[in-house]
Amino acid sequence: MSKARFIKTAVFPKDYPVIRNEAGKILQEVAVAGRSNVGKSSLLNDLFHSKKLVKTSTTPGKTQALNFFTYEDQIAFADLPGYGYARVSQDTKKEWGPMVQSYLKNRETLDLILFLIDIRRVPNEDDLQFLDWIVYHQKSMIVVLTKVDKVNQAEKKANTDKILEGLRASNIHYTYYSTTKSEGRDKLMAMIKDALKYGS
Repeated sequence: MSKARFIKTAVFPKDYPVIRNEAGKILQEVAVAGRSNVGKSSLLNDLFHSKKLVKTSTTPGKTQALNFFTYEDQIAFADLPGYGYARVSQDTKKEWGPMVQSYLKNRETLDLILFLIDIRRVPNEDDLQFLDWIVYHQKSMIVVLTKVDKVNQAEKKANTDKILEGLRASNIHYTYYSTTKSEGRDKLMAMIKDALKYGS
């Protein structure tokens, strides 16, 4: 049984929930972000040991708001809308930037960002812009290379090198994930808890 819980959907800072555990303590928050169709919702479902809590869609760009969750009554998660999908309207694209920037700027409980990148794709301008926002707002980050079941070992190493080089950032914490094989879950969860000083 999943120990995760959906809290609410929000677009504007005034609607962001104050997420507390049962003891009344405000929880630290982890945001999950990345390009459309990178696998954010699937990754959260896998982390949560849930198949349907986080709604997934075969249509990239479907999620256009922030969705908040809790896990084990200990950590809050925010599923951010994906960016960079060509068929999304220009109005929607224009809304995405201010919405996410506002979240990064105003969300005091945000302590960590999981920046998801498809291991088969090199970082593009949208990725680099988002990385700039993360750095500007001084947020901790873990890069999660998703869909690793789609490449062989040689491609995995070569593509990892290309992605890290493309991000142009040093000392990046990164890990691999495959939701279809549930590969990487334990390591990522350990990295999240370490980054949040969970339990200390």
